[in-house]
Amino acid sequence: MLQVPQLWLQRLFWRSELALLDSEQMRDCGLDPTVVHEEANKPFWRD
Repeated sequence: MLQVPQLWLQRLFWRSELALLDSEQMRDCGLDPTVVHEEANKPFWRD
C-alpha cells in the first residue's frame, strides 16, 4: 500500500537532483542534456 507513495517520493528526489546538474556534470556522466531536462520536468507520478 505504501509502495506507490514511496516510489513517487524517490522520483521527486531523483528528478530534483537531475535538475541541479550543470552541462559539464551531465557531460562527465555521459548524459544528454535534452533527456535530462525532459526527465527532470516530468511529474513525479509519471514513469
